Amino acid sequence: MGRRGFSFPPMFFLVGLFWFLSPATAQMTNRIGKCQTDTLGIEFITSYMMDCENSGHFEVQITGYFAFTLVSVSVSNHTFEKKIMVNRGEMMPVKLPKLWGMKGSTKFSHIVLVESNKNISVVSVSNKHESPETTVVYPVSSLGKEYYIVTPPTKSLASYPEISVMTYQMDNLVAVHVKGKLYYLTGNYSTGNKLEIRLDPFQGFQLQGIEDLSGTKIVSDNPVAVLVGQVCLCNNTKCNNVFEQLLPKCSWGTTYIIPPLPWQVVENTVSVTASQNTIVLYQQREQQKNITLTEGSVLQLPVNSSSPVYISATVSVQVVLYSVGAAIPNSSHAFLMNVPDVARHCLMYSISNWEGFENYALMVASASETDAIILDNQRLREWDPVPGTKYSWGLHNLSSDITSHAVEHPSSPFVLLSVGTTGTVSYGIPGSCMNNILTSKCQIETSQIKEQLDKCKNVFLKDSNNEFCSFVNSTLVNLETICAQNTTVSLEEVAIPFGSLLNSSALSAGESKNVRSAVMLLLQSVELAVLDAALKSPKMKRQNVTTESMAISTLLIDTNADSCDKGFRLRAQEDAMDIDCNTVTEDSTAIAFISYSTLDVIINKGIFEEGDLMDHKKLNSRVVSGAIRAGRHMNFSKPVNITLRHRQVKKEEEKVHCVHLKAITGKDIWAHNDCTVVHMNNTHTVCSCNHLSSFALLIGPMGVEDSLPLTIITYVGLTLSLLCLLLAILTFVLCRSIRNVSTSIHLQLCLCLFLADLLFLTFVTHTSNQVACAVTAGLLHYLFLACFTWMFLEGLHLFLTVRNLKVVNYTSASRFKKRYMYPFGYGFPALIVAISAAVNSDGYGSTKHCWLNLEKGFHWSFLGPVCAIILINLTFFIVILWILRDKLSSLNEDVSTLKDTRVLTFKAVAQVFILGCTWSLGLLQIGSAKMVMAYLFTIVNSLQGVFIFLVHCLLNRQVREEYRRWITSTRKPSPTTQTFSLSTPAVSSSPKMVSWEDPVSTLSS
Repeated sequence: MGRRGFSFPPMFFLVGLFWFLSPATAQMTNRIGKCQTDTLGIEFITSYMMDCENSGHFEVQITGYFAFTLVSVSVSNHTFEKKIMVNRGEMMPVKLPKLWGMKGSTKFSHIVLVESNKNISVVSVSNKHESPETTVVYPVSSLGKEYYIVTPPTKSLASYPEISVMTYQMDNLVAVHVKGKLYYLTGNYSTGNKLEIRLDPFQGFQLQGIEDLSGTKIVSDNPVAVLVGQVCLCNNTKCNNVFEQLLPKCSWGTTYIIPPLPWQVVENTVSVTASQNTIVLYQQREQQKNITLTEGSVLQLPVNSSSPVYISATVSVQVVLYSVGAAIPNSSHAFLMNVPDVARHCLMYSISNWEGFENYALMVASASETDAIILDNQRLREWDPVPGTKYSWGLHNLSSDITSHAVEHPSSPFVLLSVGTTGTVSYGIPGSCMNNILTSKCQIETSQIKEQLDKCKNVFLKDSNNEFCSFVNSTLVNLETICAQNTTVSLEEVAIPFGSLLNSSALSAGESKNVRSAVMLLLQSVELAVLDAALKSPKMKRQNVTTESMAISTLLIDTNADSCDKGFRLRAQEDAMDIDCNTVTEDSTAIAFISYSTLDVIINKGIFEEGDLMDHKKLNSRVVSGAIRAGRHMNFSKPVNITLRHRQVKKEEEKVHCVHLKAITGKDIWAHNDCTVVHMNNTHTVCSCNHLSSFALLIGPMGVEDSLPLTIITYVGLTLSLLCLLLAILTFVLCRSIRNVSTSIHLQLCLCLFLADLLFLTFVTHTSNQVACAVTAGLLHYLFLACFTWMFLEGLHLFLTVRNLKVVNYTSASRFKKRYMYPFGYGFPALIVAISAAVNSDGYGSTKHCWLNLEKGFHWSFLGPVCAIILINLTFFIVILWILRDKLSSLNEDVSTLKDTRVLTFKAVAQVFILGCTWSLGLLQIGSAKMVMAYLFTIVNSLQGVFIFLVHCLLNRQVREEYRRWITSTRKPSPTTQTFSLSTPAVSSSPKMVSWEDPVSTLSS
């Protein structure tokens, strides 16, 4: 009759039990039968009642409250065992085989055992004949030796009451003092009979009633668990299957409040059981009744749909609610639920959403304290009074976006019931009290941390050893240990264990992503632990401690008692934080300031270099953290000033940035928004920030983006370029006499450059909307690549034109245009952008500009094609000059004259310069000549549109003549010899050959 052992994988022993058992958790020994009403524990037992031909579906739902909680679900005297791991706020179901539904009135040895290494809560689910029912499974520490049975009131002949009694690790003798009629094995027992049953460890028995068994008394030598229920006949599928684990007599109370259920349309029933003679006060609305109960008697009272019920007694009584169904009257899905005693109210609860249900939180609290109750970090405002009491009750719909909800009050206990319905099915269970568990303000709730917890959970379940996961677990164990203690915790007790983690190899080696996550987890955990320790020492207004790894300063503020003129200052090492009085909004709160001695050395290794802010920069201060009890990231009405000492003296040519750690799209980076430099000297810098976080100073060479003249040049140059490009576009469209392949390419280039410059000028700095910024960056990427593609096509066309002077081939340009020009000009950049977006969709947009992100070398998706086109065009330039110098004279003596060679050479040089040589200046912004090259790059690129208009319009004689005609509004007949600036008599004497396909005329135009 033994049970299966509960063991951890060998890897866990190698790293030590400290990994998994914080001191607060390790003290929870197997205290059986202490008559506690806690729903949290580490050992549980349960069973499942009468089942008809294995038609039931059974499962236990495990909810975790600590990170990396290892849980074993097994069955005594059976090989079944399943191990899972749950994190804080995570609920995981474990399905059990159908064969464990008890049949008949008999003994059984298949008891479900749930054991864990940290506190969990357990809900048992029994689904029979499509009639699901739930009960809280109380830990063995809440078991008792004396119970009074309550079975649901029913007049149906298709169902009957059942009782299940189980013992834990010891032999037991159980006495059943019958009230009503029941049978066990082959015997029938009625009121006044006493049935004694001896049980071995992990054994139980099931009794079945012939009529109502309410008032039956269970007495045992050692603590037992007792389940009661109502079970359908096997041939009936429309009756109620309900069950509930009862609380022992020693945990009953004297005062109860039962609020109405949100879907209730008919009366429910509440059963009041007396263990001795007592007077019960029952009140609903203004109606009061005093009722005398004798020992073992059970009183059934109505609970209507519009008002709560108040019950009080002179001695302890048991109160159990029986809900007759869900929102649809006469539905067959009812439930039983223990009602908690007001005296056993709790400060903090955890409840979980049931998938597919409309979930609610029903609460009862002192009327004067309701404003301070917080659900999911939101204060609750809607409450109704409970007549005849000092209490109020509230009903609050739970958001479906959150699976686990925390409800808490800082000092006043309250009651919480978790209920829900689907319209035909309903459930109700008491909320899980989380006294001595981490409060919601001592929890880290970020997507990155949750992702790492899930990753490490799988690592531990596979018996794998992972240094990063060891670090995560050790950090969370430290946090849980401090926050779960009820006694005073000194700041030194916080600094020493967390400080030892700063020397962990998980921070000095490993993947950058893991190191970033480890650093962020450590920073937030230290802040929460320090604030919690400060609040646990209310008599110590100021605390300061300095260790080898960090210095901590805390301040407790009572806004009602403390006077404040200017603000509060906290110092740690040679750094300081000044916070304004108006920033403190709570009546009593704690402020913390932490300065880390060596953390900047770890972070300086480049783990936070995502983004352009860290380019050629390094940390020049300690990393410090500021925190207030209301949270890290708050937008304050008045900024917080952070004074940081420089690690090295600032040089004149260097610039200092005030930065804070920020999570952007799942990545942690140094960001400078919301923080500015307000004062600086050679040794210190004062940063002004509108929120609290982890701060530091970045120092590096003065960036070109910090130059106001460059900004002015950019805006003025782009404005002139837009005007010139618009004139060039109109010229190429309206001037028919110059239309040819070259001007068609010029037109497309001008259109792309005009749109790119316009988009750059208007939207490149609008980074507030990340989606819009990414779209802007993608369009700029495409348009500038299109410009370069058309520049390449212009160079290719120029090369083919000059080469054709050698072979006298005038048709290649036409074929070039018709077959390849437009598909390649717009298709090639689209292909590059599509591939880039598919490879790294997060690469578009940064914190400063709507352009390509520098992370992972994504900017090379633009620079790569640009550099290739520049090199190709340079090659074209060299070949063109070679042809013009050595080969052109062989075609015609007149064309090879010095004058015409100069014109062709100038056109080629100017063309190649516009095609991309100006962009090469951007690659030369390094070293001491960085600013000079930045000015040259900005000037020539912002005026690129002006250059295009100058070379292709103003320096073109034919275009100038068209401008004169437009201005003077005269039309003069043009002789054939005036069509082009250069004639080609050696090529053909016919004027028809001098057409838009003529290569020399193309150069000239």
